[in-house]
Amino acid sequence: MRPRPVTRWGGHTRADLQKRWGRDAVYTYGKVDSTNSVARELAAADVPAGAIVLCREQSEGRGQGGHTWASPADRGVYLSMLFRPGTLPSPALLPVLAGLGIVEALDRDFRGLRPALKWPNDIIAGELKIGGVLAEAVWADGTPRHLVVGVGINVRSAAALPAKLRGKAGALDDLLDTEIPLAQVADAIVTGLETYLSEPPETLIGPLLERIDRYDWLRDRRVTLTIETEPAAVPTPQETVFHGTSVGIAPDGAMLFRPDRGALRRVSSGSVEVAE
Repeated sequence: MRPRPVTRWGGHTRADLQKRWGRDAVYTYGKVDSTNSVARELAAADVPAGAIVLCREQSEGRGQGGHTWASPADRGVYLSMLFRPGTLPSPALLPVLAGLGIVEALDRDFRGLRPALKWPNDIIAGELKIGGVLAEAVWADGTPRHLVVGVGINVRSAAALPAKLRGKAGALDDLLDTEIPLAQVADAIVTGLETYLSEPPETLIGPLLERIDRYDWLRDRRVTLTIETEPAAVPTPQETVFHGTSVGIAPDGAMLFRPDRGALRRVSSGSVEVAE
């Protein structure tokens, strides 16, 4: 069943949001399975690059690696944006670039928040996860047909989140001790996504790598790295756990990991948690 559009989101009409972000292609919904799913359907219908999808609630919000993203009604910003890049030379950079742009925008717009980027796609503030990024590209004959990037940011009190997330997830209102307008958070997301994804670079070099290093939450922290064996390699996927130190992000977007035993290695996929 197709989601039902709504005329208002975050206290603003759709016309307000179109004017606010300088585009006609703004789509607002009540409850959807995920904004990325809706954005992919719209992409197939040839809506223009820069199209924005917003909803009040997601029933099947998704994060990296198939994880779910809790999306209670009117408690956060759940937004996806459509890009139509001619090429995508380094798809692995996309979540890092999106995260960096958003973190920089949040840092500029919300004094005292001090946000950071947790490799590869989490947004951290106050030592808690407040948001995440999911980038999904559709390809045809080796060329990207479109790219959809979804972002979820917790805004209203984290007390509304599932009990299993308490102590791990945070929300802007709690961290800044005030009620933040949802549209102001959406402003930062829109600006952040367009900062580096409109023309994504092939590699992270020079000032760009320095900015990532500045916001790298895992830098020089003791971490536990979990890597899942590719399903094609073994009949049943298995997890391998390593202990060591995260020492930065490489120019290709991989995490640089120094295990307790062995040489420095590049990690292109896996889950990382700060060691207790």
